[in-house]
Amino acid sequence: MRMTHDSPRSLRLFGLCLSVLALSAAVVLAEDDAPGISPLVSSDGGAPRDAGPILIDPDYPRSFRYRNGERFFPMGDTAYFLVGLPKDVITRYIDVRSRHKFNFIRMMAMTEGNWPFGGNPKNPDYTMIDETAMRKLDWVFDYAATKGMNIELIVWGYGVEGGEGLWAHRAHQNLWIDTLVNRYKDRPNLFMYTVANGFERYPDGRYSYSPDDVEWARTVAARIRSMDKVHPIGVHPSHWITEDKPFLAYGGFTQRRPQVVWPLWEASEVNLNVTQNNEGVQRRTWGDFGGTRRGLTYHPTTWQGVEYPVRWTPTGWDFEGAGMEDSIAEDWTHGKPVLNTEFGYQYEPGNDSGFAVQTRQAHQPSSVRKKAWKIATAGGYFAMGFTSTAVVRFSAGDVDNFRPGQLETLYDFFTTRTRYWKMAPHLELVASHNSLLALPGREYVAYFPRGGTNSIRLAAGTYAVQWLHPEAGRYYPQPGITVADGDRQFTPPDDPEADWVLHLRQQQVE
Repeated sequence: MRMTHDSPRSLRLFGLCLSVLALSAAVVLAEDDAPGISPLVSSDGGAPRDAGPILIDPDYPRSFRYRNGERFFPMGDTAYFLVGLPKDVITRYIDVRSRHKFNFIRMMAMTEGNWPFGGNPKNPDYTMIDETAMRKLDWVFDYAATKGMNIELIVWGYGVEGGEGLWAHRAHQNLWIDTLVNRYKDRPNLFMYTVANGFERYPDGRYSYSPDDVEWARTVAARIRSMDKVHPIGVHPSHWITEDKPFLAYGGFTQRRPQVVWPLWEASEVNLNVTQNNEGVQRRTWGDFGGTRRGLTYHPTTWQGVEYPVRWTPTGWDFEGAGMEDSIAEDWTHGKPVLNTEFGYQYEPGNDSGFAVQTRQAHQPSSVRKKAWKIATAGGYFAMGFTSTAVVRFSAGDVDNFRPGQLETLYDFFTTRTRYWKMAPHLELVASHNSLLALPGREYVAYFPRGGTNSIRLAAGTYAVQWLHPEAGRYYPQPGITVADGDRQFTPPDDPEADWVLHLRQQQVE
């Protein structure tokens, strides 16, 4: 599908284009000539020593840096119940994940296995804090810091949040908030607070939504901010409620996103756009399948005139995620970092009895790779999960049963070869099934999930050219090109049906 200035995507993203053009132009005029296509820096993951806490960059407010100025490109993994596991399992998990360039962990502050209150989850006493449980959480922070690993601290998490006894009781909730913030606000490896993982209340056993929940989330965020002026705060919404609630028409197209997200993102205390989006606009249903079991079914979708097939396999769902890049790019317009912290659980061999597999929420590694690249080339960051470790209480053997896939390749590419923090999504410059992060006239990173020959609308200039095969992790340098303004076609050098990344960087300024 050839791009035109009046294409559906061009019209849909016109407002986005206007918002980033001024930013792009200002940066172009201010920066020195871009370097060659070779890596800019070396990358080994983790935090620099003595770098200080992670901050939202005031100069590039959709990105992160350490206090000492070094950049932070978030790539997270999910282990909700980590603090409740034996210490040898925790150390093994952190060791392995840090070795593969993951630099933050999504972790609940309270779990059944490390109950931080009096009593127990079935008979809780929310008037007291269990110091032994808190010291276990201290130890996790301590060990993670030795490996350069940062923590996303989930204040409330599903299944253990205590229902009305904790959420609706102001004194109880304040005791918990105050305990966490005062204890961890000075930790350099605290990446962010997440108010709740699925903040909508569900007293009847299913996700629901009340406007009161928005005010509750704002209240919690405000209390955190009153004690901690430094660390970012996000709210992780439940994506499930879109099954029962009207979709929100926003920015010219319908997003499968809870309506409650937008006002939360606009609240000053919530300074991260945290999403849960593992299918873009790909329709899904929750219900019976295979007898009495219940789980997800994804359905084929046509989006912007392009068909998006879906296939269930014994190793998880195989699909691309229709419109995921569009929703990330829209989120980007709010002027805050965009983190998709639940975009798919990668199937891991040997975990066929796990929750994510049994409920058909497992994704093939190829699906995870494609969606991760879509997120990154649309201006966002991500955290993922593996079926063997994300939503289960796992063993050291489950940690070793680990395929990082091609995520290391993505991390190294962005952190060593690009100036991603200066770039913006420019989806209007490519066909609708592709995505593009760019500083027009200076640098372009295009992702072609279906390979083949594709066009990019370029600004006039001379560019170094390099292809990346993201599955193989192999680079293919190409001769430089000099182009006039307009569309330019590009064909991958090998394996035409695979997904490809194209990197263009300006060689000189006229």
